Amino acid sequence: MKNRAPHMRRVVHVGPTMAPGGMSSVIHTLAANPPEGYRASSCNTYSSKGVRRKIKRWRIAKKQIKNGDFDIVHIHSASDWSYKRKISIAKVAKAPVIFHIHSGKFDIDAKSDLVDYQVVCLSPNWSEKLQHLVGDSISVLNPVDAKLSEGIERENFTLLMGRNDPVKGHEFAYSLGLDDLRVTGVESAPDEVTALGWVSEEEKWRLLQTAGCLIVPSTFEGQPMVILEALAAGCPVVASTNVPDLPDCVKTAPLGDIEAWKDAISNPISDGLAKAVADHDIKIISKQWGQIYDKIIDSNTSTE
Repeated sequence: MKNRAPHMRRVVHVGPTMAPGGMSSVIHTLAANPPEGYRASSCNTYSSKGVRRKIKRWRIAKKQIKNGDFDIVHIHSASDWSYKRKISIAKVAKAPVIFHIHSGKFDIDAKSDLVDYQVVCLSPNWSEKLQHLVGDSISVLNPVDAKLSEGIERENFTLLMGRNDPVKGHEFAYSLGLDDLRVTGVESAPDEVTALGWVSEEEKWRLLQTAGCLIVPSTFEGQPMVILEALAAGCPVVASTNVPDLPDCVKTAPLGDIEAWKDAISNPISDGLAKAVADHDIKIISKQWGQIYDKIIDSNTSTE
């Protein structure tokens, strides 16, 4: 008699897998590194096209989750319309739902919507901040799966990574008048700035290994993946004081204070960077998710 292969539980990650940015990076990292005993897939909710394409993509995703055969549905959400689309998908899921909030600007009273789901925030601090809006939640750190290469030397340019959105602080970064500022996520920039456009995963890690400093002049953030990845790559970081939950090795400066930013960029902290994000290692985070998935699935099975 042949031995049967052990049953693999199925988790599907629902979110903007085709979009650039941190949430997509989290989804891809988790889907590529499922917990032991799990198979992971993803369901894209994003379209860069017009309103009709966005609605069509949402309807397709909703149908996939409604008709899919999953043991657990892991939904990744920001705020505003992202939340409204995702909560509608959660309501048609036949499997238990994890509702994972990534936004640094979540302001929706969602307690009644989320009462039947396991809500997950980015840190204990975010769980506390959002408690009055989402009810009780647990926290899991964002994962980092560093793709580092040998023999790369660090250079002296400053790096800004992020979509061309006012909250990311591009205009303020340009106003600093830095000698060699390179910016991803934009196709054009002032003459003295190098616009790199959207870069591949391989190029992203090469930039983080060669940049003299990463700057994050954001108006608000949740738990920026680019900061975690930069530290894992040994790249010093200077961030806005508006960014929460930063390791001590990240220098901060207030938005608008040009001299404070120039001073911080000239004298960043370069020691203990990778150690500061060791708890974000994908092996640790994947194991945590496995424990959470198992608990939810087993609890749901016992009540059926």
